[in-house]
Amino acid sequence: MSLPSKVSAATPAPESAPRQRRPPRHVQVSRVQALSPAMRRITLTGAELEGFAPVGPASYIKLIFPEPGQTEPSRPLPDGPRAVSMRTYTPLAVRPEALEVDVDFVLHGEGPASSWAAQASVGQVLFLMGPGPGYALDADAPHHLLIADDSALPAVETILAALPATARAQVLLEVITAAEERTLHSPAQLDLTWLERGTDHRAAGLPTEKALRALPPIAPDTNIYLACEAAAMRRIRTLLTSELGVSRNQIVGRGYWKLDVRNHPDHDYGEDA
Repeated sequence: MSLPSKVSAATPAPESAPRQRRPPRHVQVSRVQALSPAMRRITLTGAELEGFAPVGPASYIKLIFPEPGQTEPSRPLPDGPRAVSMRTYTPLAVRPEALEVDVDFVLHGEGPASSWAAQASVGQVLFLMGPGPGYALDADAPHHLLIADDSALPAVETILAALPATARAQVLLEVITAAEERTLHSPAQLDLTWLERGTDHRAAGLPTEKALRALPPIAPDTNIYLACEAAAMRRIRTLLTSELGVSRNQIVGRGYWKLDVRNHPDHDYGEDA
């Protein structure tokens, strides 16, 4: 996300142009891979992916899923209403030469995306919109602390892939059980800790808070990416700033989902806290 440039007080700022929607892209499932009991990697392909490219690490796309009774979703109109069954995801791997994009899905139970991903098979159709901007990574920062739950694991993977070999990255990843753990890679020096929260979603963030309190002091030149359940994100950021001595401007926060909320906004940065 970029900040607006400074405008002189003597010069009125130009009116903001309406944000233009990118046209939806018709895509089909070409592969389905089970990464763990609760994670599926689904490869989407299609001629309309020509020119598609993510905008930095942790960028996002929107996927439109079939409504009840549909075998495939309807193509949204450019100026039409927002699709009801639309969810936000991270494009994990993009292969322009093959017109392919990989998307990882957490199987969390009933819901338009989770239910679809649990039964996804080759040939099924979705519409893809985006990409949108991602995390403004400071490649010159020597230390990075990435704090996330399974919903943000793909975003963390794209950040790790973009770090230089000169950086050090400490990662705290909260998942349901140890069966969700897997090897992650980065050019950076990587210190990875998996944290189990169990199946009770009300425990979201609690293992992470405990792990953070056990860490050595966090250096003031550490960049922190914090992405998880919305209320947990706010609690963890407060813990970092109020108890662990971290400056708020070191932290980028993202609320990826919210307990007991079906359609949580996809732009929850926790700025109300």
